Amino acid sequence: MVGNPINYDNRYTSGTPIWGCPKLDFNLKRYINLLSGKRVLDLGIGEGKNSVFLADMGFSVTGVDFSLEALKICKKYCSKIDLVHCDIRNYEIGKDSFDLIMSNFVLHFLHKDDVYAIIKNIKSGLAKNGLVYISVFSINDPSFSVKENSSSFSMIDNNIFYNELNDTYFSFFSKDEVLELFSDFSTVLVSDEYCLDLSHGKPHYHGVIRYIGRKN
Repeated sequence: MVGNPINYDNRYTSGTPIWGCPKLDFNLKRYINLLSGKRVLDLGIGEGKNSVFLADMGFSVTGVDFSLEALKICKKYCSKIDLVHCDIRNYEIGKDSFDLIMSNFVLHFLHKDDVYAIIKNIKSGLAKNGLVYISVFSINDPSFSVKENSSSFSMIDNNIFYNELNDTYFSFFSKDEVLELFSDFSTVLVSDEYCLDLSHGKPHYHGVIRYIGRKN
């Protein structure tokens, strides 16, 4: 592992959600019928934005997150989810254990070496015909230029930024890079979006790569 995980616990000062109310992702709604089973793993589940709905729909959901405070909120939303307090880089996924593995808006908070290891773990943990769904910040995200011009961050290589103050990393991706990481999967969806985020704080924009793929 490279560096520390981002610790969000200090942001939950009031014990209330910071990412808005749970809401099932449009792309999960669109492709949910492609799932051949009910076993779901959410890496970086946070407050359970998608997983709460999947659990209520009858899916067997396991959620992993480093933030105890986020997991407490998720538990309040839905007690049926199996929650695991763990750095996702340390979580061992059993071979062929899940029909859907997702990690949304989490992997870019890591060094790419760790991202690549997690993706390898995801591939092993998916059952035959299982789906993976990831969302990461793209090189077009406004925060790229912010970090590029910040004294707190230094770019090392491959669009990876390092924050020496807390020993953390932040990685940005291109669509071609994500497709290459899943070149052995059948692509269901890939998008390179510039979209308005209304889920938390003041309205702001993000550059986002979304990918859904099927294990062959």
